[in-house]
Amino acid sequence: MEGRARLKSRKGYDFEPLSYAVFGACIAVSRQMGVHCMEVDYQRALELELKARGLEYQREVEVPVAYNEQIVTKRRVDFLIWDDNDELILETKARRTLLPEDTEQCLLYLHQGGYRVCLLVNFGEKPLGKKRFVHTPSEQPMP
Repeated sequence: MEGRARLKSRKGYDFEPLSYAVFGACIAVSRQMGVHCMEVDYQRALELELKARGLEYQREVEVPVAYNEQIVTKRRVDFLIWDDNDELILETKARRTLLPEDTEQCLLYLHQGGYRVCLLVNFGEKPLGKKRFVHTPSEQPMP
């Protein structure tokens, strides 16, 4: 990423600025709305916060799921968010705790959709539950 500094998490992981901006928007929504709303309420508030931060996004983006290169179904990711340098997908939840299938859902979106970063945010936890998944496709062997 030329021209933009990479940020490090407390654990020393490199994060692109877009992940920080989106997590910041989610934290702002969580602080104001608390833990007792429905998922759609958080999503609507998040739309306002993303706009206020100048982030571009699209809601309910379809991700085709393929088997043997044939589309067998389509799933919808909550948000596709981008800036001039990066894009990521954001999946939101509003429950007491994240479930293993929430992680599997994010991994499905990354692998099937060809995305590199997926953020999973749970507004039902205090403090805000958040995870970041990075997909690095393996290089295809040279023929």
